[in-house]
Amino acid sequence: MSDWFLRRPLLAAYVQRVMITGDQALTACHVASQVHIISKPTLILGPARNGEGYNWLSPDETENIRYSEKEVESLSETHDLCIGGDCIEMLQQTSAHLLVIPHVKVFARVAPEQKELILTTFKTVGRLTLMCGDGTNDVGALKQLSKQATRLPGLAATVELKDKPETCEAHVGIALLNAIPPTQSGNSSSESSKEDGSKSVKLKKSKTALDTSGKSAGEGTSKAKAASKSDSTSHSSGNRHQAAAEMQRQKLKKMIDELNEEGDGRAPIVKLGDASMASPFTAKHASVAPTTDIIRQGRSTLVTTLQMFKILGLNCLATAYVLSVMYLDGVKLGDVQATISGVFTAAFFLFISHARPLPTLSAERPHPNIFCAYVFLSLLGQFSIHLLFLISSVKEAEKYMPDECIEPDADFHPNLVNTVSYMVSMMLQVATFAVNYMGHPFNQSISENRPFRYALVAAVIFFTVITSDIFRDLNDWLKLVPLPVGLRDKLLIWAFLMFLVCYSWERLLRWAFPGKIPAWKRRQRLAVSNLEKKKQV
Repeated sequence: MSDWFLRRPLLAAYVQRVMITGDQALTACHVASQVHIISKPTLILGPARNGEGYNWLSPDETENIRYSEKEVESLSETHDLCIGGDCIEMLQQTSAHLLVIPHVKVFARVAPEQKELILTTFKTVGRLTLMCGDGTNDVGALKQLSKQATRLPGLAATVELKDKPETCEAHVGIALLNAIPPTQSGNSSSESSKEDGSKSVKLKKSKTALDTSGKSAGEGTSKAKAASKSDSTSHSSGNRHQAAAEMQRQKLKKMIDELNEEGDGRAPIVKLGDASMASPFTAKHASVAPTTDIIRQGRSTLVTTLQMFKILGLNCLATAYVLSVMYLDGVKLGDVQATISGVFTAAFFLFISHARPLPTLSAERPHPNIFCAYVFLSLLGQFSIHLLFLISSVKEAEKYMPDECIEPDADFHPNLVNTVSYMVSMMLQVATFAVNYMGHPFNQSISENRPFRYALVAAVIFFTVITSDIFRDLNDWLKLVPLPVGLRDKLLIWAFLMFLVCYSWERLLRWAFPGKIPAWKRRQRLAVSNLEKKKQV
């Protein structure tokens, strides 16, 4: 029940939760309802009472529905389904596991190899999963997953499967330690003092027992010496009491070791098991909170990678045009100009990667890959606008240039066309980063990502200064010639319109092509048909 506040974000984000356990079906369904894994009327699959076939039976036995593998999908829309390990064997024998297992919410009395079958089935039908396990019996299932999270022994044996947007098949797992759950800061000191007091009481009791045993050992030895006149008898009695004292010391040492292993909840001793070996990550937590962290971090990484590809693509297209077509017209960049451009680009890429994921999960999904209509149309539309702005600005600058023949292989010398080309290319670079930055609902917005915001503001101020020619010495150092007043005003207006159109186009595409949950049911039908073909062969 304490994990409800951690599972609620998953529910709000439309992430399906499934439980796999070794308990009985009734117990599993009750626990699943308490933690809000199931909310509809529950049906449990089991053998019919007359011994013919299987029936879906409600926990209170008021509903009794005949089992049919073709009706499971429609039945799952009105009920939450539960099956046991014996029914999983039946599904394997009848090759119906691909039709039934993806619609089940609770799996009870499940063997380790059946866990592996469940997760393999989820992968086969296209449902990407994230799992929490707690021991050796989960190793096979963990290795079958594209996303995993593992728990060390001592925690509740529940498994949650998350329906996530499709990403690359990479193993991601968490081993959750048997640590004390985090408490409020105000009570931490009092609780730690209580724990220390309990430990001291345990140690005092152990020492008292040791002292008592030592005294009794001494008294027993003296009595044995007084009662026996034989040296060999007294020697053997002393050995027996020394052995008893040694046993007490061993018990005390064992108790101290156990106390040391328990820790104080702040720095537990990590002892990895088989489940940890199957999962690459280990988390010091006693709940399923790392599952939400994986989803948030995964979405943030996916969104950041997507925006990086878009920004690189637009910059490369603009640079390719400048270095190819415009190079033939004599347009070049100076060394200082290229250095300043590279510094700003490096700063943008550095600060754009500092965006942190939002603490809450969103119901929206990021786009699964870069080869989609949204990315293609975004690149095509923005590059067309950039190209129009670049060509129009250079053509406008040529009107103020005297007629002269510029050789492509000649050395760089400042002129109006080179100056306009440099200013426009840097304006395009700033607009590309600002427009394609993906903030909410996955990452921090530009206003929240302060380093990136400061870099953008600095770049806008810098290019406004060099365009308006406020500091002539700075422009001379950058090898920039003065702009005519009419051309300067046009550049600033065109730059603002270019940014506004690109921003509107990007927002329109994000609205028209939102990220969606993978349609796994079509892949399920394909997997079932392939299985039937194999059976016929």
